[in-house]
Amino acid sequence: MTSRVLTRLRRRSRDEGVDARLARDHGHELARIDAACADGSPDRFGLFRALDADTWALLLTKEYERYPNIRALLPDVPEPALQELYNGTSGAALAMQSVAFYRTAMDRFGPLDEGRLLDFGCGWGRLTRYFARDVRPGNLYGCDPVEAILEVCRRTRVPATLARSDFLPERLPFSESFTHAFSFSVFTHLSETAQLACLHALRAGLEPGGVLVLTVRPPEYVDLCELMHPLREELPAGWADEPRHLFIAHAATPDHPQYAGPDMHFGEAVITLPYVRERWAHLFDLVDVDELAADPYQLVLTLRRR
Repeated sequence: MTSRVLTRLRRRSRDEGVDARLARDHGHELARIDAACADGSPDRFGLFRALDADTWALLLTKEYERYPNIRALLPDVPEPALQELYNGTSGAALAMQSVAFYRTAMDRFGPLDEGRLLDFGCGWGRLTRYFARDVRPGNLYGCDPVEAILEVCRRTRVPATLARSDFLPERLPFSESFTHAFSFSVFTHLSETAQLACLHALRAGLEPGGVLVLTVRPPEYVDLCELMHPLREELPAGWADEPRHLFIAHAATPDHPQYAGPDMHFGEAVITLPYVRERWAHLFDLVDVDELAADPYQLVLTLRRR
C-alpha cells in the first residue's frame, strides 16, 4: 500500500466515516490490537508494527471513535490551528505528507529494534509519534529549541524523551548517543551559521556510522517562495549546479515561534547538492537522495556519520 491509500480514504469520507473504513479493511486485526492495548505492557506501541504505514498514519490522526484502547494509548493531536502554523496544513492532508517521509526514512534506516532514535527539531511531535512503534520503549528522543512546543508534545503524550536544544547548539541536549536521527523541515529554514552548528552537534551525538535523514529545499523552491524572489536577480545561470546555500531570514519579531533575539537564524533556505557534497563532506557521507511525491519541495538526504 502507498500514500494513495490515504488519498482514497479521504475521498470516501463524505460517504463513509473513518470508523467504518478501519473496521471494513482491518477490523479483526485492530480489534485484537485494541484488546491487547489494555494490558498495560510497556511495549504496546510494538503491537502496531505489522500494520501498513498508511493505516498507522490514519490511526494517528485519531479521527475515529472505535477502538477506545488504541485511542487512549496513541498521542493526542494538537488543534488544527497549531498544526497549520507549523506545517501549513492539518488532519488527513498532513498525514499524507508525514507518512511519505516516514516510509522513506524507514527504508533508509532499516530495522530500529536495537537502535536509539532522535527527532532533531521535533516541533509538536508530528513525526516523532510515527516512529514510536519501531523502537524499543525508552529509545525514542526529541529535541527542539522552542520550549512551548515541547510542552505541546508533553500535553499530547508524545512517547519520547524530550529536551530543549539551543538555536545554535554546541551539543545535543542528551547524554546518550544515537544510532539514527532525522530532521524534517529544519535545515529548510536555517541560516548557514545555524545549519553548520546543528550538523556538528548531530555528528557528535551520533555513533560512528550512525545514519541521519534530513530534508532540504531543492533549487526550484526559489521560484515558489515569494520571500526568496529577490535572490533570483543575483543568481547566475547554472547556479543550481554550484555549491550554494541561499537564505532569507524571517522578520525578527518576538511573536515568531523561533524568535531568539535580533539575530534571526530562521527563515527560508535552499541548499544545493554540490554544497552538501563539498561543505558537509568532512562530517557526513551523502548516501542517498530521495524525492517525496506528496511533498515535492522537501528533498530527503540520507547521510552517514564519518
